[in-house]
Amino acid sequence: MMSTSVHRLLDQAFAGLPATPDVLDLKEEIRANLLDRVAELTGGGVAPDEAARRAVDELGDVRTLVEDASGPTADAGSDGAARIAASAVELVARNRVPREPSYVAVVVLVSMVLAASVVGTVFAAVGLAHRDVGLGLPTGIALVAGAALGWVVGASLAQETTTNHPMPAGRSALFGVGWGLVLAGCLLAYVHLAGARHVWLAVDGLALVAGVVLLSYLAATSTNRKKQWALAEARRHVEAGNRFERDPAAAARFGIYTAVVWGLTGVSALIVGATIGWTWVWVPGVLGWAVFMLMLATMLFGAKHQDG
Repeated sequence: MMSTSVHRLLDQAFAGLPATPDVLDLKEEIRANLLDRVAELTGGGVAPDEAARRAVDELGDVRTLVEDASGPTADAGSDGAARIAASAVELVARNRVPREPSYVAVVVLVSMVLAASVVGTVFAAVGLAHRDVGLGLPTGIALVAGAALGWVVGASLAQETTTNHPMPAGRSALFGVGWGLVLAGCLLAYVHLAGARHVWLAVDGLALVAGVVLLSYLAATSTNRKKQWALAEARRHVEAGNRFERDPAAAARFGIYTAVVWGLTGVSALIVGATIGWTWVWVPGVLGWAVFMLMLATMLFGAKHQDG
């Protein structure tokens, strides 16, 4: 039912657009990401049909996406890369998601608590080692640090950004728990080592391992949260850098230039080593690398591509 709604709504969105290979490729890419987005929404408790409608609404104007995806890349001339960069800046500004002042204030406050609690744990552990404080103080501060980090991570992932959809609340909370366990496990291990309480190290290790395992599982099962305009822009940047695939002659010239640059670099290194000293042979190598990178950047993204 979910996939049927997505396919139907996507067909409606693309109705009237020319069925060119580029448009069809974009449609299939959007379809895959819409299905991922719908899966995230339904995992958060949204009904399948409503999730499909919401995902398509978040997509925005399909015609704008098609124009953005095909316009700059169709120009293989001198200003293609510049147009893509300008378009990226414009799209970021157009899709910018402002942060709520209350959210920013709370994150800053909790981050300050996090930093203070990490530093406080270190100092409290030093006091524990000198028998100036008891075990409860550094343990409590370490747990506060883990909770603060977990909250910051979970709250941040649950926010919508300019380029990413918000992560479902349950999944973002699990990310927060994972990072909180990792930090708390590390800090508590430091506390127990300082206080010669080695019997607790097994518990600290379990907390650390549990956090790592949880984060590994979440990372392995993550879906793409990129918004469609960001995906289209990323694809255009990749296409902008494939000049060698479009122009075999340029690729051949680049190979010749590369052989010349590194050949001269090798000869220069031998001359420098034999005359000035072998401790200075790195200088031609650095210069050769700089010339090579400048040549590569010029051939791929230069203002003008000379094909003759």
